[in-house]
Amino acid sequence: MMFEDKKNFMFDLYGTLVDIKTDEGLPSVWNTLANYYSLKGASYNDTDLKLSYGRICAAKTLELASKRGRGRHRLSETDVEIDLLSVFKELYNARGIDPSLKELNDTALVMRSASLLKLRLYDGAVKVLEELKNSGRRIYLLSNAQSCFTVPELKMLGICDYFDGIFISSQIGAKKPSQVFYDEALKGLKASECVMIGNDEFADIRGAMAAGMEACYIQTEQSPSFPVNLPSIRIDHLRDLL
Repeated sequence: MMFEDKKNFMFDLYGTLVDIKTDEGLPSVWNTLANYYSLKGASYNDTDLKLSYGRICAAKTLELASKRGRGRHRLSETDVEIDLLSVFKELYNARGIDPSLKELNDTALVMRSASLLKLRLYDGAVKVLEELKNSGRRIYLLSNAQSCFTVPELKMLGICDYFDGIFISSQIGAKKPSQVFYDEALKGLKASECVMIGNDEFADIRGAMAAGMEACYIQTEQSPSFPVNLPSIRIDHLRDLL
């Protein structure tokens, strides 16, 4: 097994363990979501809903960046991550509806299901997680994502219970590769005992290494770049970890 000396294996999700394709720009997404809102008593047409959604997301991102732009680790608009549940809530509130948390999560799933084109585990993902678990390693998930989308998908794919800890940017309010994100994920752990596995040169590899961790890069079709001089171990397949 690679990284025999590591006690904690930290995985990126989308593009590393999971092959996914979404398209929130599809007209059908906004038509479906507008119909759902309207059926819940918050009347929208698809155009109004899409414009309102974009405006609220931008305003909340700017507000969060302003709050997190001070202190030891300053975050910019590109570093922060809002929770989309707050956006869905504001869209309801604008029509005089006060939704429950369950209704907000249901709304999130309507949007996700309408925009989801592909979702599957990469070959070898389950075997790797099982082998690591059986060897006594602890497994963590570190993902730039929305919890309202990701947690149901983890359950649907059957891998949620493999993780000893799950860190999602929408819950932390910050994205990888920010130090804020990695500080949260490393609480109670020694960075020297951790390895980060991911398909993004900056978010996963350089971010983890800056936090004092070892890193392992895997190139997939979802990798945002094709790094040449990357100071980390590379693998071609997840099963190469074993």
